[in-house]
Amino acid sequence: MKISDINRSRVVSVMVRGYFHSFFSGQADAIFPQKSRLEANVYKQLLVASLDRLATNFVSVLFPVLVRLNYSDIDAVTEDMRRRHFSEATPSKLLLRYACKTKELYEFVTSEYQKQVYELLNGHLQSIEDFFVDCPTLLAEDSIAVPLAIRSIVRVQMQAYALGVTQAQTEINNLRQTTIYRLMLSGMVTLLHETPVSFSGDNLEMMFRQVSLNSDNFESLMNEMSQAYEDLV
Repeated sequence: MKISDINRSRVVSVMVRGYFHSFFSGQADAIFPQKSRLEANVYKQLLVASLDRLATNFVSVLFPVLVRLNYSDIDAVTEDMRRRHFSEATPSKLLLRYACKTKELYEFVTSEYQKQVYELLNGHLQSIEDFFVDCPTLLAEDSIAVPLAIRSIVRVQMQAYALGVTQAQTEINNLRQTTIYRLMLSGMVTLLHETPVSFSGDNLEMMFRQVSLNSDNFESLMNEMSQAYEDLV
């Protein structure tokens, strides 16, 4: 199956969901390394403990990725930000609004952010099944090239996972590969598919090829995962 472009809103929706899954998976791996599943009250506790920096952390990860999605001339963006005197003191809300470029996309990101927070308040991360209930359509006129969409999802999830691990401030600071693989599979399913994917067998490469739909997407995913991992470690 060959899809050359993906609805911008779908890409952003997957990025927001991917951020929350990755950040809180990083927290869980660092704080509860022996647990494979967390109870509802634990997710609520993790959310409460992260609330004071939740928005700041979210924007720090998504800002550069959103800028590359929404602006074609990065040098012009850099100069424009300099003229606007953007700095580390610039409010997260203003940075996010700038990265989204349009009011409509900013409002969409905000609503998706709130949706993921509500899921955590209910004691869990959003399931793939729930994501597909009301996610943006796969195709639309306002779209993103698939390779860029894949790179964006990988970057957000890898950065968010690493941030979750470090923000936990425990003795554990390694990135668990099994968690990363799970996050990447979930990210690709929500990015490229219309329904959840069922896997037959446990061959990891075949699973990644299945969610990637074609060899070009598979190569893009593998290359970006390798590069993102090198950048982090």
